[in-house]
Amino acid sequence: MKLNHEYPNNLHEFDVVMIDMTSPKSEDFNASQHSLNNTTGSKAHAFLSAFPEQVFDPRQFSIHIVSKQINELARKKSIVIAFFGSEISTEYQFVEITAHGPRVTNMNSYSNSAFYGSFPRSNSRHGRKVKNPEKGSKLDPLFNKHLDGIEYRSTFYHPNVWKDNKNQKDNKFIPLLLNERDEIISYAHFRDESLVLVLPDIDDKPSFVSNLFKTYLPEIMPEIFPFHGEFGWLENGDYLLPGESELLQQKDYIEDKYIKDIANNTEAMKRLKEDNKFLADLISETGDALVSSIENYLNWLGFESVINSDDTNPDILEEDIQVDCDDKFLVIEVKGIGGTSTDKDCSQISKIRYRRAEQRGKFDVFGLYIVNHQRYMPPKSRANPPFTDNQVKDATLDKRGLLTTYDLYKAYFLIEDGIILKTDVRESLFKTGLITLEPDNIVSIGIPTEFFMNGHVAIVNLDGITLNVGETLVIKKQNIYSKVTIESLQVDDATVDSCNSGEVGVKLDRSIKNNSELFVKKV
Repeated sequence: MKLNHEYPNNLHEFDVVMIDMTSPKSEDFNASQHSLNNTTGSKAHAFLSAFPEQVFDPRQFSIHIVSKQINELARKKSIVIAFFGSEISTEYQFVEITAHGPRVTNMNSYSNSAFYGSFPRSNSRHGRKVKNPEKGSKLDPLFNKHLDGIEYRSTFYHPNVWKDNKNQKDNKFIPLLLNERDEIISYAHFRDESLVLVLPDIDDKPSFVSNLFKTYLPEIMPEIFPFHGEFGWLENGDYLLPGESELLQQKDYIEDKYIKDIANNTEAMKRLKEDNKFLADLISETGDALVSSIENYLNWLGFESVINSDDTNPDILEEDIQVDCDDKFLVIEVKGIGGTSTDKDCSQISKIRYRRAEQRGKFDVFGLYIVNHQRYMPPKSRANPPFTDNQVKDATLDKRGLLTTYDLYKAYFLIEDGIILKTDVRESLFKTGLITLEPDNIVSIGIPTEFFMNGHVAIVNLDGITLNVGETLVIKKQNIYSKVTIESLQVDDATVDSCNSGEVGVKLDRSIKNNSELFVKKV
């Protein structure tokens, strides 16, 4: 498995770093996140998680990675806040992957307690009954609000230092909370210029952290909070300056409107996702959910009789969908798979097609195999098309079609943009061999030789194809189609309304990228 982690590269520049090591949350393994896609060089490195291990914990090694930068914070005014649960040590097996295969190169153990260099000795002990130390601290009032919501899983020993020719307790290590046995469960540790706060798990972390930053840390480390001075009462609204009240009211109105607008936008986004869920399911789902999404798509295309066979005859293992157009009949086999299709997958629909033709007593039955292939990968990263030359050749000879759900997905937007029509797509589903749902009523005028004005002006060479101001062009870039409109034309530095030969400057209503191919619609 790859170590997938993300943290700021400039962590050493931060003034405050907060780490939460109390969450037991885990994630299901997703193979696509651990693939070697886009790997450069002759070696790759990963971890080996071997049986009987069922849960792989990368946190200890991640903490090892960031610990160097966290320790560098001790050299300046800084605060490190750690919500700490149990000390956990994990042994990792490091794997080197080359052309000859993988091999284990090293084994080592790392602990989550190593996030800073002076972590004290600790014991694993679990409890919820806590109290303030007799000596107390500046944080006592804050802890008192949360005593009933604190849970600890470690206790700490007060470290000693050699001072005045004797070993004595480190006075820069300040206990903040104790358990019933007077064992330390939380502490503040001043190191050089920095402060480390180690805290137990707290139920209401947001409230605790908010008060910690607003009230207590500015007093303990005022250099880090230069705008949180002792004259905060000047900002509490009781002592306003001329015109400040009106500006504050305007600010409240803006904030209130922003909150309402965001809520409306979020609700609209939710409705949009619900209304168009079938499109997302097309490129992600399998089984009944995928079949249902294609059924919805075909209805949207305008077919009048679409039958989901899995709904009407769930016990009969035949085609997934039937489309009856009176003069022709379409049977569709649907699959959602993690890889690509076998020859058997592609050809299964042929048997069903022959059977339906026999039942109808007509040779007007067409077969179509639709696959959501490599469905755990983003569609643009998949093998497109996912069919071998032999599979396409066999489908053509056998008069059946091969199609991907990603092509259906892209066709939806081509239809919405007016680049192709629903009727074009409906007719295409009755074709044989590899079916591509792309516009066929367009003529290429080539790839522009130059671009100006950040892609708004393209230089093309025309040879008999006429361009007109106001005309819509189709753009193709990496097999993705879109539309632009011609705003103006120039030939030999003169503005023209129409042209059909020579070098032409075409100003477009939006920017296009290099290597984009331009097309005009056939008249």
